[in-house]
Amino acid sequence: MGKRKRYTAEEKVKILRELQENGKTVSQVADEYGVHPNCIFKWRKQHLEMGVQGFKTTRKDITDKAKDRKIAGLEDKIKHKDEVIAELAGELMELKKNYSGRL
Repeated sequence: MGKRKRYTAEEKVKILRELQENGKTVSQVADEYGVHPNCIFKWRKQHLEMGVQGFKTTRKDITDKAKDRKIAGLEDKIKHKDEVIAELAGELMELKKNYSGRL
């Protein structure tokens, strides 16, 4: 199964303009752009209700997942850095213990 095509707000408005300016039917525009007609009806409703801002909504679940992945990655980096710092501090302490002050 292929990935679902995501349309930007500008692309959606362009498709809706095709309907208004060229007098084409929803089916004709849907076939031309490879979009299901129900999507075009949904986009038209969103556009009429909220304008372009209706298309620019983000899915909270997707943004939350992305934030969670980013946080997990940063926590891993911090953990690795802490391990390196602890190792270096241990080596430094060992060197200080063994150093007798002579050069």
